Amino acid sequence: MPNVSLTPQMQEFAEAQVASGAYANVSEVVRAGMRKLMDEDGYQELLALRAELHERMKEPAEEVDLREVLFGKSEG
Repeated sequence: MPNVSLTPQMQEFAEAQVASGAYANVSEVVRAGMRKLMDEDGYQELLALRAELHERMKEPAEEVDLREVLFGKSEG
């Protein structure tokens, strides 16, 4: 596990969260902060899209008429 350096203010806040009983230890406080940042950045959605893409890549491919894709209708 990596070591994380906190500013004195962050350390004080994290310790206050633990003292309040909201978290069992400082690591839990840091993990909660990381989860919040990941949510704000849409990281979970990215992971879900990536997983869906990998699943769909396992499916058999279907033929696509590029004229229909590009122009809306198939000619002929």
